[in-house]
Amino acid sequence: MSEPTKEAFDTCPEAARPVLARYVAGEISAELAIMQLLLVFGDTSALSKCLKTLSEHPAIGALQDSVARDRTGLANVATLVERGLTRERAGDIAAIREQFDRAVAVSPEAAVALYSLGSTEILDRATAEIVARLDEWGLLGSEKTALDIGCGIGRLETVLAPRLHAITGIDVSPGMIDEARRRCAGLGNVEFMVCDGTGLAAFAGHPFDLILGVDAFPYLVAADPALAERHIADSAELLAEDGALVILNYSYCGDLDLDRRTVAELTQRHGFGVERYGTRDFSLWDGASFLLRKRP
Repeated sequence: MSEPTKEAFDTCPEAARPVLARYVAGEISAELAIMQLLLVFGDTSALSKCLKTLSEHPAIGALQDSVARDRTGLANVATLVERGLTRERAGDIAAIREQFDRAVAVSPEAAVALYSLGSTEILDRATAEIVARLDEWGLLGSEKTALDIGCGIGRLETVLAPRLHAITGIDVSPGMIDEARRRCAGLGNVEFMVCDGTGLAAFAGHPFDLILGVDAFPYLVAADPALAERHIADSAELLAEDGALVILNYSYCGDLDLDRRTVAELTQRHGFGVERYGTRDFSLWDGASFLLRKRP
């Protein structure tokens, strides 16, 4: 059976058609397609109705199966969308803090990664994929210490704790930090702190081998691009010689070339070399990888 043509998508709203086309072309995962479609439709019933009109096509049938598997998780994602808890908040760290405090109370998994669709299993797979890339890039080791900017519910800490000497997670959301502490209780080399989102000055004099920003920088950029630069500048001060700053997604502007140019300017300004320059390294998620290495 042939795959649907672009014309076959005419029964769905115009905003949904590019998402469906990218999914059918194999450019994005089913999870990411469903997330983006939920952002278009705003609720699961409208999404299901659209997919039903295309159900004779195998690829779309796979999307239907994904929707049917976890209706509770998807309902929680739809709730986040309906309440406006999935947007970057421009110019206001306090608003970002409130947004994530409210979101984590609805669905911890969806709050930290909307493409998890509220599923623990999907979030675990996505987290394992990130950790696998960090391992491939030679960034993990029992002697290394790490700082995780925007740690959310501690999903990385639970997996990285056995692979590092110590890891500290920070987040502007007290609700996220409370959930992270609950999930990581008993891990002696993990620490969490609520931060103010303005920079990393609180860690002055405490060097790290690895600093992570997994989907955290887009919120800093949205609040104020100067905040993103402050975090990069502070990272340059905190990292040990040959230490690495990993930024997975710099912004949500939709222009990867612009993000690459911006990151290139900032890395030159603050003494980093670039080892990965906005590469797409994940199958489940469309995050763009920037691996910056502190110059000697």
